[in-house]
Amino acid sequence: MTSVCIDTNLFLDLYGTDEDPGEILAEIWILREHLVFPDIIVDEFLRNRSKVLDRIADGLRTREVGEPDIPALLRENVNVAALHRTGEEYNRALWALYGDIQGMVKDPAADPIARTFCELARDPAVRVLHRTEDLIVRAHHRKLLGNPPKSPGSDTIGDEVVWETLLANLGEDLIFVTRDLTYRYHVTYLTEEYRKRAGGALEITDRVSDALRLVGKPPSPALVRFEGRDAKDAG
Repeated sequence: MTSVCIDTNLFLDLYGTDEDPGEILAEIWILREHLVFPDIIVDEFLRNRSKVLDRIADGLRTREVGEPDIPALLRENVNVAALHRTGEEYNRALWALYGDIQGMVKDPAADPIARTFCELARDPAVRVLHRTEDLIVRAHHRKLLGNPPKSPGSDTIGDEVVWETLLANLGEDLIFVTRDLTYRYHVTYLTEEYRKRAGGALEITDRVSDALRLVGKPPSPALVRFEGRDAKDAG
């Protein structure tokens, strides 16, 4: 059976999409019998989702409105008081929303994306592949040799650990869904390495819909839009 691994960045991108994240996660859920997660992907998601939410919250703070600059001529106008009340109500709603986001940061159960992701990772049908010290050593060697995939920066090896974990645990064909260009740029090297070490075929894509063909399900319009292409290209 072909396995499917979905990288961290795709799940994190759900926080900024205009589409319904629940609808897209429901389509990923359909793939659970094919899904494999190196445990570092789970760790990366839980670690980085709070950063994404904090950025959203900080963006809200910049939208707080101040006192309107009203010339003396109009200060007794009844609509000025209404304008003040509207601004105050707007700010109260904004800070309430800010508080809700901070609640999601503190409690993943209050975050619908994190809640569904964690349920998916705990599902018995999903294989979570655990890293070992040996795999971390291999990832360090890969980094030193300059072999892809390459994590950004000189002091991180997340992508290298993901890849070594997949190579060590899989022996079947793999569809790897990622928006990380280090995989896309080195597809020839990685495909050949996967064939030699895992014995299967590798497909690297940025589209969950490419994996949905395993279960014979066409992508929803929401997923098509999330993937940045029109419905005609989805077939």
